[in-house]
Amino acid sequence: MNEVDIQIEGGEVLASLDDRTVTGLVVPYGEKGRTNVGLLEVEAGVIRIPADPGVVGMNVDHDRFDPRGYATRLWETTAGIMASLTFAKTPEGDAALADARNPQGKRRRLSGEYRTGIKNGKATGGTLTGVALVARGAFPSAMVLAADTPDAVDEEVVTDPADDEGSEVVSSDRSVGVYTDEDGNKYRRVYESKTTVTPITEPAAEAAPDQEESEVTASAIVPATQRGGAPAAPAAAEHASPKGPTTAEVMAAFAAVRFPHLTGNAVEDAEGVLAALNALTTDLAEGGEVARPQWLGKLYQGIDYEREYIVLGTLGTDITLGGKQGWTIHRGTEEAPKNSLGEEWAGNKTEIASGVGFTRGHKSSLLKWAFGADIAREFFDLPGAEEAIEAFFALVLEDHLIWSDQKALEVWRTVAGLPVEAEAYPDVEGHDYPTSLGMVIQGILAVKAKKKDKKRDKPTFIIANDIAFKELIYTPKDLIPENVKFTASTDWQGTGDGLVLVVGDTGVYSTPSVIVGSGKAVQFDELPGGPLKIDALDLAKGGIDRAIHGYLQVFIVRAEAVVHVGAADARANATDYEVGDLAKAAAVVYQAVRAGKSGGSVPEAPAVGETVVDGNAETGVIWKRLV
Repeated sequence: MNEVDIQIEGGEVLASLDDRTVTGLVVPYGEKGRTNVGLLEVEAGVIRIPADPGVVGMNVDHDRFDPRGYATRLWETTAGIMASLTFAKTPEGDAALADARNPQGKRRRLSGEYRTGIKNGKATGGTLTGVALVARGAFPSAMVLAADTPDAVDEEVVTDPADDEGSEVVSSDRSVGVYTDEDGNKYRRVYESKTTVTPITEPAAEAAPDQEESEVTASAIVPATQRGGAPAAPAAAEHASPKGPTTAEVMAAFAAVRFPHLTGNAVEDAEGVLAALNALTTDLAEGGEVARPQWLGKLYQGIDYEREYIVLGTLGTDITLGGKQGWTIHRGTEEAPKNSLGEEWAGNKTEIASGVGFTRGHKSSLLKWAFGADIAREFFDLPGAEEAIEAFFALVLEDHLIWSDQKALEVWRTVAGLPVEAEAYPDVEGHDYPTSLGMVIQGILAVKAKKKDKKRDKPTFIIANDIAFKELIYTPKDLIPENVKFTASTDWQGTGDGLVLVVGDTGVYSTPSVIVGSGKAVQFDELPGGPLKIDALDLAKGGIDRAIHGYLQVFIVRAEAVVHVGAADARANATDYEVGDLAKAAAVVYQAVRAGKSGGSVPEAPAVGETVVDGNAETGVIWKRLV
């Protein structure tokens, strides 16, 4: 972003001789001020404060080659950025301190320096780099505002040099400042301030409110000088009014009550001014809908969904209409598979063992998801509500994330198949290992164990149901085997001997249950860049049709690399079941292959590996018999 150097006058200086410090407002918030690059407004939080205030130097009239001190503290208030600065122990620093403390001093204002971009008349960012002692402020908050004091002696009139030829006066104000010297004498200083706009003929310096930021070489503001002369006429006579306090007095009272550390005026005097005002109640706003609610836009609706189960597998984008297909080779025949071929040979030209092999085909499946809506085109043609449409479809995209992740969890439950019964874990004197911890260790060992093909697998993840995870998280560290590394935390995640641990429905809900597997067992593929968003015009009805399409390709590579440890729940009547859920009726164990509601009685058991409908033919759950 192109940036410009900014110097803006801030607030009245409050100086202390004892510790050689000066304190004041250096960057006002929410006010339009005249800077070296034109009118500018700074909003809260836009200009950053350095972590170490010592890098911010203090100079005079924005002359960085005339250092007078450095910042010792920087902080934010509702009024703007405040600064406390220490004067250098040099003749120049002594002179600047004396000038700041003197009510008639030339430079009693602080001005912030920073580099920023400008857009629509507002600063877009930057860091405070310096503070200058200057004569007059460019912002309304830089004026001294105080209630008039009748017994004060008029000191002088200080005016803004706003009478430059060709300038147009756009606003003006007059205010009174009251000071008390060491002897108790009061002095009144009258400020007359005019804000002007001077046409600039150079094209490079002109800036429309909506133009992009541009690079500008900026110089410091030429400080306004105080004009001395004969004492002005008593300001009290000019401001006198039988109807109550003047505008300057009211503004002075507000400033004194709200920011006594900036104005230096007595709060009790300010409260006296405010007490003379007529009361305006909330009834004023009722007739014309004046009071508007604070618009916050879209509110917080919880943590955005992050997928947990699809990332446990091998996630990629190799998705095609035909899908993936491959094969594995095995010993023996499909009807009579063998665990090994060949045998010891007697030699001496005797017969050797022989045999055959067979292949099994593997093909991916394709799952499809979609959503569409017919939207009134006014949402797109006219400003004011497009944010709601985008937020709505952001919810729809989140629904796709949830759908794909739940489908992945169903796959893990289905691939794991028949659960292995939990073993009776060895008792160790003085230790009573929790059942869930034993299941995790048993599952890890089962995945690492040699299978029928004499191959081992490397586990990468653990899925624990709610009961198992809560038991794991409450496991004391002295009940974890010494050679096993295990963690579980309240963010519903953890690790088990280097494996990723997540919480999820394993298909068992009444007792502890865990699924342990290898990420290479299943491949998940999606469209690159996420679901497709399609917009189409509905000319006949004046609308815009928007649809979102997502696809999930599932390729089961090695089911043996996923193990379920636990026990199936007893089947229940009139109960909703999800894909992958387990149920046991007598000695028969089922797994749901279609979600649905069970019927009022146990269905007739099919052969192992076959399916049966439980309940309504259209809406009932379909079971596959596992054993």
